Amino acid sequence: MSSQISFRHAQRGSTASGLLVGLLIGVLIAAGVALYINFGPKPFVTKVEQAPRPAASAPAAQSAPIALPGKPGDAPVEKPKYDFYKILPGGEAASAPVSNKPAEAPAADKIFLQAGAFQNPSDADNLKARLALLGIESNVQRVDLSEKGIFYRVRLGAFATPDATDAMRARLLTEGIEASVVKAKP
Repeated sequence: MSSQISFRHAQRGSTASGLLVGLLIGVLIAAGVALYINFGPKPFVTKVEQAPRPAASAPAAQSAPIALPGKPGDAPVEKPKYDFYKILPGGEAASAPVSNKPAEAPAADKIFLQAGAFQNPSDADNLKARLALLGIESNVQRVDLSEKGIFYRVRLGAFATPDATDAMRARLLTEGIEASVVKAKP
């Protein structure tokens, strides 16, 4: 029976000493990490060089404060005045915009292809994105049809000739998009 008591007593002492040693090791590791963080190298901090300070020739009480703009009695700070058209080469002659587009015939109807009309704007944007992935430029128009509500039309064009319209319509059909021809007056 005495062997059982001494075994339990020895076991209790080794558990307590193990906890004490573990705690001591943990404290030492924590102190080492804290020292490394505070005094070790800092890779993400850039060192700023401080400019050498000039030697004070006069005491601070005798030197006058620097005048700041906007202080009472100071002259207002004037901003430079830029005249855009005087800076341009040619002076005032350069101010008129020049259009390189040929004049369109006002009486002719413009030809468009309408790839779809949706009440949900995201559906129209999805079709426009699908066309963009095919390399086809389109636009979405918001139209208020009073009795039916608001629709979002996906249109391509304006096309110069009916042949160009038919070629684009055939290309859209090969991609699974059915488009209808729409004529609009300017």
